Amino acid sequence: MWSSNILLLAGGLLVLGAGGELLVRGAARLARQMGVSALVVGLTIVAFGTSAPETAVSMQSAAGGHDALAVANAVGSCIMNILLVLGVAALVRPLRVSRNVLRTDAPCMLFFTAVFMLFAIDDQRIDRWQGLLFVVAIVLYTITTYFEARRQPAIVEEEYEHDPRQRPRSWILNIVAIVIGIVGLVKGADLIVDGAVGIAHALGASERIIGLTIVAFGTSLPELATCVVAARRNQPDIAIGNIVGSNIFNILAVIGLTATAFPLRIPSETIAFDGPVMFGTAILLIPILRTGRRVGRWEGLLLLALFGAYVGWMLR
Repeated sequence: MWSSNILLLAGGLLVLGAGGELLVRGAARLARQMGVSALVVGLTIVAFGTSAPETAVSMQSAAGGHDALAVANAVGSCIMNILLVLGVAALVRPLRVSRNVLRTDAPCMLFFTAVFMLFAIDDQRIDRWQGLLFVVAIVLYTITTYFEARRQPAIVEEEYEHDPRQRPRSWILNIVAIVIGIVGLVKGADLIVDGAVGIAHALGASERIIGLTIVAFGTSLPELATCVVAARRNQPDIAIGNIVGSNIFNILAVIGLTATAFPLRIPSETIAFDGPVMFGTAILLIPILRTGRRVGRWEGLLLLALFGAYVGWMLR
């Protein structure tokens, strides 16, 4: 029982990682062909690609009646993106912060997080109409971000332009890579949900705890890998854009799409603890980004220390 569930979880993470890699690479090549900036790539295409695992896992969980796992996965990923992913990326290299992120995208992330909390507190559920409202919001946000970027065209930068692995490909091949990546994400998500639910039952742990820790970490790995690579290659717009964009996608797309298909019950623990922690980390991110318009190594250490405290509290 234990071994089979662990194999399911590990196999799901591997398939998920491979699918996410294909999706992000295909999307990045398309972005280069479209001639959009590094920031808009991070906020939209890369954020969507790295958030696709969360979407697949939450959809599969909700379809199976595991609402707590579906919600915890999205909420836990938002928390990990700021505390763990940004913390590690800032340790690799201090990150400059774009004015656009400070002026528009970070406030949007905070606003959408607050709206989610208000919906959750109101009736302890996200109904279909609220999920549909989130989906409309992410479509409008993406379109607005894209056309705003087209006013200030800047070709996708060095990590895509000069990477020897990024050989020119046709639009068809890039789309095929994206489709295969999505298939891998869905299959990997299915394996992860089965394994995680089995482990939760074997440990006597709640699906919420498994979702906030093991599953949230697994589905946040694409963000972590992307941001570390971006930091190493001195592409802060990709790193910061990916983190802020992924959190926006987690709320609007992951929760939105899932609730549109399967209205979600929100666990009371999420309203009492997990949601406030998610909102608190979103608030904390604003002054960190504004201080000198950079995220330094000491701020990365602070975020990682808070992440350690959060995990310790969860597993106490």
